Amino acid sequence: MKYLTYILRNARRNPARTGLTIASIAISMFLMMILTSFFAAMQEANSASRQYNRIIVMNANGFAGVVPIARVRQIAAMDGVVAATPFAWYGGKYQNQRVLFAQFGVDADSVFDTLEEFHLPDDQLAAFKADKAGAVVGPKLAREYGLKIGDAMPLQGDVYPVDLKLNIHGIYESPRNSDQRMVLFHHDYLDDQLRLLGPSSSSGSSATQPSGRAGNAGIVFVRCKDAAATAALCKKVDDEYRSTDNPTRTQTEEAFGQMFSEMMGGMKDMVFWIGCAVVVSLLFVAGNAMAMAMRERTMEIAVLKAIGFGKGLVLTLVLVEAVLVAGLGGALGTLGSKALFDLFDVSPYTGGFLPFFYVPWRVALAGLGVSLFVGFVSGVVPAVMAAGSSVVDGLRKVV
Repeated sequence: MKYLTYILRNARRNPARTGLTIASIAISMFLMMILTSFFAAMQEANSASRQYNRIIVMNANGFAGVVPIARVRQIAAMDGVVAATPFAWYGGKYQNQRVLFAQFGVDADSVFDTLEEFHLPDDQLAAFKADKAGAVVGPKLAREYGLKIGDAMPLQGDVYPVDLKLNIHGIYESPRNSDQRMVLFHHDYLDDQLRLLGPSSSSGSSATQPSGRAGNAGIVFVRCKDAAATAALCKKVDDEYRSTDNPTRTQTEEAFGQMFSEMMGGMKDMVFWIGCAVVVSLLFVAGNAMAMAMRERTMEIAVLKAIGFGKGLVLTLVLVEAVLVAGLGGALGTLGSKALFDLFDVSPYTGGFLPFFYVPWRVALAGLGVSLFVGFVSGVVPAVMAAGSSVVDGLRKVV
């Protein structure tokens, strides 16, 4: 610690160069946090869903296929099932804005039993169940649009040829790694509106599909009694409907979320190689700054060695300075990005693509470790050269 003042003074000797080095590392690490956290937050959310013991039932042909609404009741009656609810995507417009948040038709009686991490006060839940046109919204969505309990929320049909006139009866709470910008409404309300139009009518709306989608559950969220029951239930559900007109594909919620991650294709590999390129570029930036600093201090290092500073001590002083500068830049970039995205919600500006975004602690700490590694490696060559420099050659530069 007695050499800390000396190290800090050397780091501040050329404030412009040190500041630019810190800034370049901070900005690079900030951008890296954004890229890596996108996948890390999704993976963290997928892994967290494992504790809820849920499975997802969808049509074997994908989202374009139909899961008849009657199957929700049939699946809910199976052994090992605690609760089940349809999740029918509506995809309407609000205030003439196209699908900026998720809108799902659900079973009001079972949705909060199925999504056990979602919480709604008893009075709000009772009001939601009592009103067929009732809806509950997420806290982020309520803040974004200034919505409150008792407000009307009209949605204009886009995917479906019907408009919905919803009444907000509750604002749910959920973990931060879940979608807090959803609208949940009665599936029966949507289904009744579709049935009133008849099997092929499409008049009076801007819909892109006919109304023959009545009776479709979309997908089915199923909560199982325990983790041991999930694999057996997945097989049981698929076997039950294998020979029907609408066979199913059932998987755990974690696997369902992973399916979306796999849609990114080679983007993960791309992010990895971008990260490697960033590290290499930072090594050059930090290494160049330290090399320039050591060249300017040739005479000073010679004086230190002449008065008794050993090679090991000189090596340590230079390495600590390099790690300090790079670590400061890394801390600003990594911890700064975490603090920023913890305080600032970017989901309203992603067009619904990112319902949540944050920098996980493990990613921030890994980024900080990378910056310290960059500082250490960039300082090795200048430190070795400074430790091995000749006292006579260094002092000769005085004259």
